[in-house]
Amino acid sequence: MPPDTINPHNVEAPNYASERFRAARQPLVDDFHITHEQAAQRLTAIWEAQNALDREEWNLQQEELAEAARLEQEQRLRQEEGRQRAADEEQELAKQEERKNNRNKFLPYNKKGDYVELYYFTNKGLAEAEASSRLTDDDAFALMRNENGHHSFIPIAAAKVKDSIIPDKDLTWVEFDEAAPRLLQAMRENGWDEERVNSHLQMWMALSAHEYRHDADEFSKRALIVYHDIARRRWHLLLGMPQSFDLVPIDRGMIKEIRDDLLHKANKALRDEAIQVSQIIIPTMTTAHIFMQTPLPLHHNTSASRLSPGTTKHSRAGHYLVAPLSVPVPAYGNLNLASRRTLDSSSLM
Repeated sequence: MPPDTINPHNVEAPNYASERFRAARQPLVDDFHITHEQAAQRLTAIWEAQNALDREEWNLQQEELAEAARLEQEQRLRQEEGRQRAADEEQELAKQEERKNNRNKFLPYNKKGDYVELYYFTNKGLAEAEASSRLTDDDAFALMRNENGHHSFIPIAAAKVKDSIIPDKDLTWVEFDEAAPRLLQAMRENGWDEERVNSHLQMWMALSAHEYRHDADEFSKRALIVYHDIARRRWHLLLGMPQSFDLVPIDRGMIKEIRDDLLHKANKALRDEAIQVSQIIIPTMTTAHIFMQTPLPLHHNTSASRLSPGTTKHSRAGHYLVAPLSVPVPAYGNLNLASRRTLDSSSLM
């Protein structure tokens, strides 16, 4: 059935009983000796049978047309997706190349395997480096001195970032998770040996899977960060030397020692603070009281109770010394682990 054929579902049967179809009924009347009414009924039945066949053919044709349209639409979508995917891949390659160029522009990273702080690869570190690079001359250099006392020229943009870097041991786990994948990418982009890249990856995976990683105790989580700083510095220090250092497997005993030491230092700081708080109000003796060994009157304390922390007050009744209410808790680090470990504790300084 041609595509432009009228839909048989919308066609009504002719009125074969009308005078218009008398000529069509007459042969039936003559041949079968029936009335014109019976002839009209037979003509109607013949038409309905043919219309049923036309409807089936129509339905089949519509299904074929719908399937052909669907396949054509799918092909167009695949072609469009292919073009979009190619455009996205090209754009991503351009972005990767741009990021690589920009990173090499203001990050002190190269193929020699020099140690670089993870801070450079955090969101904040990258944003600072990018902002600094826009504000300075690309060709401007500054003379910098490294940890070994050697001087070298580096871009001013990188020098400015160095002023605000956070040591690895003081990073948060959020910053660590931001930086680690980017450092791996930088290693590969700078042609690092795949075995070395995998060693870092395995160490980071092991630290992330350690039971301390999701411990409610902050000292446990901090111990993993400090351990990572020590291990990576030691690895870089011995790189290329006969006595190498393996990043994996991680030293669980060392991690526990670091955690215990951090907890010990924090508890000691709290004890020291508690001692200072207990001595907030210290009445000082006059010369007469010292020789007479006579304590100051208790009613003198009422004026001291109004003193604010960190201040001193002199009253007519006597002298009062007021100690600060709190002292700062030392930052994590300066660990002096007395153990057989060969890791470089100087990274905690």
